[in-house]
Amino acid sequence: MEVYNLYCLSVKKVKKFNNIAIIEFDREIRGYPGQFIMLNVFGFEEIPLSLSSPKTITVKNVGKTTNRVVNTKEGDVFGIRGPFGRPFSYPDVEKIYLIAGGIGIAPLNYLYEYFKDEIEVIAIHGVKTKEELIYDYPEVATEDGSVGFRGNAVELFLKLADFKEEFRVYSCGPKPMLLSLYKIMKKLGKLESLEVSLENYMRCGIGLCGSCVTESGARVCRDGPTFKGTDVSEKDFI
Repeated sequence: MEVYNLYCLSVKKVKKFNNIAIIEFDREIRGYPGQFIMLNVFGFEEIPLSLSSPKTITVKNVGKTTNRVVNTKEGDVFGIRGPFGRPFSYPDVEKIYLIAGGIGIAPLNYLYEYFKDEIEVIAIHGVKTKEELIYDYPEVATEDGSVGFRGNAVELFLKLADFKEEFRVYSCGPKPMLLSLYKIMKKLGKLESLEVSLENYMRCGIGLCGSCVTESGARVCRDGPTFKGTDVSEKDFI
């Protein structure tokens, strides 16, 4: 029988950006980039959230429970299960691209902090407008052109990448963005260089309920949430 960590963490600091908040806990969570926790919001429900650093989660207000989390205050306490899931793999190259869409920046920020002093990391964050930016990355794409490149994160990646080089791509964000990236890497014959983090709806976090199963039959919470490009298909992004 598997045993899962159950504990409470206190909020040390909250940094808000409109309807998004970066919440820092009073101690580290022993996990790796790409893994997630099940956050028990007392009086509400338990929700899955990616780690955005060893001590932080980055949350967007999309409903009653996330609204409570985004509006938390220093000293508040949350219940934690995890971390769970398969983390991003360790890159075997000297250059990686991180391609994030919207709140998909959360797990990629952890990966950025993890590797930025070891190898060349090019982090691309795509959002609709500059008000949605929460991290200070040099490569930014905004759909309205309010800052940085006018367009989306995948278009900026195509502009920056030299496909003759050896590199790895790690991505998280809306499924249409992931599908676009998947098709590009497949056409280039580089699916083995792609890794994506899927954000399917999860309830249990441990592979029992089946709520997060992909069209290919994988359980995102146990078999993922990170998947190599060769382990997914187009139907997993629809």
